[in-house]
Amino acid sequence: MPCPAGLRKGAFSQPFQLMYRILFALLLTLSSAAARTFTIEGAVERARSANPDLAAARLGIEQARARVMQSGRKANPNLEVEWKPNVAQPKEFTFSAGFVQRFPLTKKLWFERAVSEAELRAAEAEVLNAARLLTSEVRAAAVKLLALKDQQTLLEKKRAHSRELAADAEKTAKAGEGSSLDAARLELEAEQVALELLPIETARAALTGEFRTLVSIPAKEPLVIAGKLEEPVAADGAANPAQRPDYQAAQAKEEAARAGIDLARAGKWDDASYGIAYEREHNYDAGDGSQRDNFIGFKFSIPWPLRNKNEGEIAEAGASTARAQQEREALAARIRAESATAAAEMAAAEQIITQSRGGLLEKAVALEDRLLAAHKLGKVPMSDVLRTREQRFALETARIAALRDWHLARVRLLAAQGR
Repeated sequence: MPCPAGLRKGAFSQPFQLMYRILFALLLTLSSAAARTFTIEGAVERARSANPDLAAARLGIEQARARVMQSGRKANPNLEVEWKPNVAQPKEFTFSAGFVQRFPLTKKLWFERAVSEAELRAAEAEVLNAARLLTSEVRAAAVKLLALKDQQTLLEKKRAHSRELAADAEKTAKAGEGSSLDAARLELEAEQVALELLPIETARAALTGEFRTLVSIPAKEPLVIAGKLEEPVAADGAANPAQRPDYQAAQAKEEAARAGIDLARAGKWDDASYGIAYEREHNYDAGDGSQRDNFIGFKFSIPWPLRNKNEGEIAEAGASTARAQQEREALAARIRAESATAAAEMAAAEQIITQSRGGLLEKAVALEDRLLAAHKLGKVPMSDVLRTREQRFALETARIAALRDWHLARVRLLAAQGR
């Protein structure tokens, strides 16, 4: 943050300048303390508890649970009432009332509940899979933010080093022991590095906005990702598809489809019914007067599937089961491929990290120091120093990129393994 023009060096006496610096540092400390700070796994916990999309996905479980509650229930009984007056003789009529209960002849209700319970297990697994994908997105965004911070730190270090060399070159030129062109060249390089920092700021702003959405943090609230990208560690690249919630959801959907075949076969028989009825007849005879007859009867009806045998639904259920099985097997193959690919990417990135952080980087630093010392003695030109320094920064940049790629591949490996 630049200082106001009125508070620049020379505007106040030394005590006032010291007081301003203390206050300015205190304000920076307070603003950093007020920021929401997350570690990578802390951000994952926040996202899993506060992300609105995941909260909406959890409602799918309630919907499936409600379907389980409703499935497998018998139909309500029917109350049947009938009144038949004699049009020619108003005093004669027939009244009947009774109850009729429908019931399935097959295990249709049991199959309905089996389908609903399998769909509930699929809904629960799909929510877990949504949480798995959200976890992967949060981890990947946090890794990219930490890598951008390391890249920014490296470029700022390079810019500060260029300005330091420019100041030394200017002193040497004023003493008549060197060329002023070296100082101008180093100043130009420092400005070029400042331009290289701008795309990083843009990328950080975009990633921070994405990260805020994932963890449900308001746009105006400061946000800090704590920690750093750790060095590579050994990782197991094997994946068990059964541990993945999307595979578990596929299994549950296959179970539901298989239960659907039994349900379709049972559906060719409509419900039978039985009931009890009371009937009263009022007859009128001119000689005998009114006569009342009371009857109690039982009803029973059974369907007969002569025309509709539900062949279409049975065939559709069979095709759905075959499709669910193929999708589950394809998902298992894809899970193993994802795991193997991520493990291979981790191994490749680890090789780059090992080579860049080992003796090669140390040699580049030592050579740069030797050339800089030789330049101060007038033995080598500044261009040799800058060329070696550029190689050293390129190695460090490659190491940061490889470390980022290793962590991103590890995020994909953990997601592929369902961890």
